[in-house]
Amino acid sequence: MLSSFIELNRVEVETALQAHLPLSSLTAAQHFNAALKYALFPGGKRQRPMLSLLASELVAVPRSEGLKLGCALEFLHSSSLIIDDLPGMDDAGIRRNRRTVHLVFGDAIAMLAALALLNQSYALFAEAAQSCGGPGAVDFLILETSRVIGVEGMIGGQVVDLESRSGSADATTLARRDLKTVALMRLMMTAGAIACGRPAEDVKALSEFGECFGRAYQICDDLLDETNDIAATGKSPGQDVRHRRASSVALLGVAGARKFAEQMITQGAFRLRERFGPRAEVRMLTEAGDRVLKRAGVELAGAHVA
Repeated sequence: MLSSFIELNRVEVETALQAHLPLSSLTAAQHFNAALKYALFPGGKRQRPMLSLLASELVAVPRSEGLKLGCALEFLHSSSLIIDDLPGMDDAGIRRNRRTVHLVFGDAIAMLAALALLNQSYALFAEAAQSCGGPGAVDFLILETSRVIGVEGMIGGQVVDLESRSGSADATTLARRDLKTVALMRLMMTAGAIACGRPAEDVKALSEFGECFGRAYQICDDLLDETNDIAATGKSPGQDVRHRRASSVALLGVAGARKFAEQMITQGAFRLRERFGPRAEVRMLTEAGDRVLKRAGVELAGAHVA
């Protein structure tokens, strides 16, 4: 079911990403523009814009604005990947099954490309909220985006990731580290509802699903990093071990990490069903969670799909 949704929307999502890519018209910007295109196209599974679009459809966000929000999420995500891969961060050589942006275009252009994508995400969030939201919708969504990106969200989580060392981290530290993934997943689920002024209970349920999905996603990312499965991840493996950083695998072990990830998806699926019932969008979002688990070798104890 989710596969059909992705295939039906793939061309429209790719077209929207092309249309909203923040290319510069300045004569000296050809190298910079090439870096932007390289960072986005071809661009992996497009999980974030697809799931953002699905969550928007769940709360009846207009199609045009749902696509804008999906692009904003993908630009924000791609910006974070460029920064994560830099020599001063993860010092990664492979991303999306090819050389990282800074290795092809240099550190300076890579950083500027990341900033341009981040800036464009703010612009698209504001445009969508201005188009379909009521009074205060733009302020609310931009404020929430700032929190997601900021020192208590993605930036803060990345700081904890850089500073935490394997063997010295507890569950609280890992939860804070996971903010670099969880905060973005939460915004991915709630952006449409916030932009278009949907009821607070809708936003809350989607936020809780995003939290659970994000925690499970990061745990499964740790599991894949541990197994050095570059074919599954499309990026440089073994980063946690190489940098001696804390991970859920180091804290919980492989079996414990898998169990916790499944608990998170089960909890998130329950929250969606509780609020929205057995809607097709709920089934597809839950299926996305099960896919994350299966990708990391988690054997599902029971069906999560409504």
